[in-house]
Amino acid sequence: MSKRKKTGLSPGTLIFERNQTLDEPIGQFISYNLSGMSELKVSDVWKFTPSKDQNLWVDVMGIHDSEYILKIGDAFNIHRLILEDIQELSQRTKIDSYENGVFSIVQNLKFDPSNKTINKEQISIFFAEHVLVSFQENPDDSFAIIRKRMGSEISRIRSKNSDYLFYALMDYLVDCYFLVTDAIDLEIANLEERIHQKPGEDIILDIFTIRGALLKFRKYIYPLRDEIGKLKRSETQFLQESNMIFFRDLEDHIIQIIEIIDNQRELLNGMKDLALNQTSLALNKDMKWLAAISTISIPILFMTGVYGMNFEFMPELKWKYGYLVWWITIAFFVVSLIVYFKRKRII
Repeated sequence: MSKRKKTGLSPGTLIFERNQTLDEPIGQFISYNLSGMSELKVSDVWKFTPSKDQNLWVDVMGIHDSEYILKIGDAFNIHRLILEDIQELSQRTKIDSYENGVFSIVQNLKFDPSNKTINKEQISIFFAEHVLVSFQENPDDSFAIIRKRMGSEISRIRSKNSDYLFYALMDYLVDCYFLVTDAIDLEIANLEERIHQKPGEDIILDIFTIRGALLKFRKYIYPLRDEIGKLKRSETQFLQESNMIFFRDLEDHIIQIIEIIDNQRELLNGMKDLALNQTSLALNKDMKWLAAISTISIPILFMTGVYGMNFEFMPELKWKYGYLVWWITIAFFVVSLIVYFKRKRII
């Protein structure tokens, strides 16, 4: 919901105004420890509690139901302002520390080669000691690969607390960002090949479209670097010192992606200039051809104009070689101009 439409409502009011993608929310209740994990797909996840020696991950798909989100918030002690942010799908990327946990909003990004744009799915994550809750609206199971890793015989995620699970989810999303950069690299390579083959306005349009996608990509990545740095510097009790090395590695990956984005932008700027220059050269060549044709036609038009005048006395009109001389003169001028333009490489 837009801020303008929320004017006058109490802080923490939950209203979802986007198109819902599920009839009913789906909850994945995952309890785990070093010895193993159990997984249940239920709607009323707030009714289940793990044993004391287990960690809990609740993965919620479908955030359109405000009452459902409120029940989860009450069950896991999530503040109403956080719940409000979860339902607002136009939130900026952020990681905030609270007294009872850490809340993060990140974007799951995918590149669509059909229209050369980046699609996003907002993912909200709240974690405290021994519990993590993730939220998203679309039913695509973004973190299925993480659950698969957790189910393996040897799993580092199961051996650690919820802050490491948070790192694992963030690391997976960042790895997806690398896939986006790879897809954009392919588009840039295709554009480069097309520019050398046959430049045109459609290529320039594609360049601007991909540049727009990069700007959108950059808008989500840059704040994430700052937020990870802020989390590392925070003194939150929910981030264990032994896991700091993983968050430093995550920050390094984000910086690497930012550098790739900047390099791609520079490449696209250079390709844009090259495409515009080639288009201008092609236009100039066409103009030269038109100018050459106009110049070649001048003597023809002049001779035609002269002999088209109705003067009574024009001696060469009655000369038996007059017609031949006229054609020889025209041919001389035309051939001379063509030779001149060829030498000057105008045509």
